[in-house]
Amino acid sequence: MANIVLVGFMGTGKTVVGRRLADALGLSFVDCDDRIAQRAGKPIPDIFAHDGEPRFRQLERQVIQELAARSGLVLATGGGVLGDPANRADLRRGGLVVALTATEETIWQRVRADRSRPMLQAPDPRARLRELLARRAPLYDATADLTVDTTGRTPEEVAAALREALTTVRVDLGERSYTVHIDTGLLARARALLEAAGLAPTRLALVTNPRIWELHGARWPTDLGLAVFAVPAGERNKSLRQASHLYRAWMETGLDRRSAVVAFGGGQVGDLAGFVAATYMRGLDFVQAPTTLLAQVDSSVGGKVAVNHPAAKNLVGAFHQPRLVIADLDTLATLPAAEFREGLAEIVKHAVIRDARMLEYLETHRTEIRERNPAALRHLVRRNVEIKAAVVSADEREAGLRAILNFGHTVGHALEILTRHRLRHGRAISIGMAVAARVAERTGRLAPAEAKRLVRLLRGFGLPTSPPALAPEEMLRVMRADKKAIAGRLRLVLPTALGQVEVADDVPESLLLEVLGDGAGAPKPA
Repeated sequence: MANIVLVGFMGTGKTVVGRRLADALGLSFVDCDDRIAQRAGKPIPDIFAHDGEPRFRQLERQVIQELAARSGLVLATGGGVLGDPANRADLRRGGLVVALTATEETIWQRVRADRSRPMLQAPDPRARLRELLARRAPLYDATADLTVDTTGRTPEEVAAALREALTTVRVDLGERSYTVHIDTGLLARARALLEAAGLAPTRLALVTNPRIWELHGARWPTDLGLAVFAVPAGERNKSLRQASHLYRAWMETGLDRRSAVVAFGGGQVGDLAGFVAATYMRGLDFVQAPTTLLAQVDSSVGGKVAVNHPAAKNLVGAFHQPRLVIADLDTLATLPAAEFREGLAEIVKHAVIRDARMLEYLETHRTEIRERNPAALRHLVRRNVEIKAAVVSADEREAGLRAILNFGHTVGHALEILTRHRLRHGRAISIGMAVAARVAERTGRLAPAEAKRLVRLLRGFGLPTSPPALAPEEMLRVMRADKKAIAGRLRLVLPTALGQVEVADDVPESLLLEVLGDGAGAPKPA
């Protein structure tokens, strides 16, 4: 996230909580009122007394406009900042908005002795407070992404609760529910995270590939007693053959039903280790520890595990939810640029299907994202996991809503199969999304300007939008074999607006062949 913005009424603790939260997250803290006073050259009460509230609001607008465009800040705002629609738009565009609340009595007890508050300069300060709170509370509710009640809590307790909320996402699946942790330094805390998730296995089997273990294996606590199993890297090794090797190795090591499996790597490792965990002794507890952006924002969440078959990607698989996901952002530092872009494709996918606001964030913060700004990464990974978790919680086994997560995948998986995985997943999905946008435009579902906007964003992140030189008929043949097809009839996820999609099974194959073969796959950017 570019910024974490604390809003709320006076006396809810925005400044003191903001300082502690910024320290905990390694971000910079800015009190907007302090900036306003610096700009005016006088304290806030003097601005109100000598220049009037309109002048204060003018200065406040200037400060908000400037700070909202920056990155890595925790902003404490004034109680009335949301009264200006332009402020609301800027703050939401550039960050995550957190509202701090408290009961009226709590607020009154906190501010009653403070004579410096200009908005309470009235014959009856308590009545004035009540009137302002009634007017502003709906704005806090409507604007905030997250609300935290500070009543009866110390600033330290509130900051700790906020840090927890900003670095975790709960996947709500009843007795199979689990937490996704998203932060730096998580692997060093693995023992505590495993214990908090109720995992106390007699043996912990960690599946990884040699390069990931070389780069990041030392981050794991040495007292976990990990049994490490390395598998060759590459999508072609997400296979029944490699699964068989793991079955044999686990039997020889003595893994039993009290053991647990940790997948430490990208999507290939997660899918393979999860599939073997789901089927070994009818299922072992399973932990995802994704090390790529693609895996952190997508494949590590939702419980879909599988291996590939020569005829189709992920054809042999299961639904096996992890007990815990540990997304340590530190592992992204060594990710090659090409693999980082793979993850950006899935992030764009989630924005198109569910979050137009995140799409705008991607457009306006492209440089920071490509430079892997830590605050931007924390925001993007968390928001994408939120989207994935919401969809999975509503439709665990893809009976309905979850199908929207396949936006771009029908075409993308066919491209992966036909290129024998030389075309990586994210790049293939990027092309699939561009093709879907073109189909949506030609069927009247999506405005041409919106299709161009999507393609422009993908290309801005260095992602392809045109199919490679493959016969459209051959691509269509593979798509008919996709597991999402029903009786050989294609089901495509098509955008109807950026932030909204629908599942369509009425697209003529002749139109799809035309789009696949037109040499572009998607409209050219304006």
